[in-house]
Amino acid sequence: MLKNILATVGLAVVLKAALEHCREFQELKRGKQDGRKPST
Repeated sequence: MLKNILATVGLAVVLKAALEHCREFQELKRGKQDGRKPST
C-alpha cells in the first residue's frame, strides 16, 4: 500500500512539472507569434 501512495505522489509531482513546462512553452510560443505580427 505504501508503494502505491508513493507512486501516486511521484506521478503527481511529474505531472505538475510537465504542466509547468507546457505552460512556459505556450507562453514562449505566444510571445514569438506576437513578435512577428508587427513585422508583417
